[in-house]
Amino acid sequence: MLVAFVFGFIFVWVVSSFFGFKGPWNSFLLFFLVVGLFAWAGGIWLVPFGPRYMGIGWLPILFMAFLAVLFFLAVSPRKTTTIMASKEETESSKETYLAIDFFFWLFIICLVIFGTCHYFWYPRVS
Repeated sequence: MLVAFVFGFIFVWVVSSFFGFKGPWNSFLLFFLVVGLFAWAGGIWLVPFGPRYMGIGWLPILFMAFLAVLFFLAVSPRKTTTIMASKEETESSKETYLAIDFFFWLFIICLVIFGTCHYFWYPRVS
């Protein structure tokens, strides 16, 4: 798990530094949390391949962190300039943000469940 969060931090830091992109939530911390959890859950479910360091097959974790960053770069909306929004548009955007927040936390919970379920089904981590 620590390796996944280290790779997640490195990828998020690189993307934030060079592209100025802090994820779809415009928060470095949330972007790091999602990429780290994605790398952890995906890394432990993939069959380890590549070289091992201290008994950890780190290549699947690296691959999943990279894939998560690319995914969020691809699907995130780009910043656009708006002149003035009407009151109705503002209220509908608040509802949209509320729905997106719900799905964000649902996504986080699912990633944690996927990661921890691996330890219940395969208790011997090799």
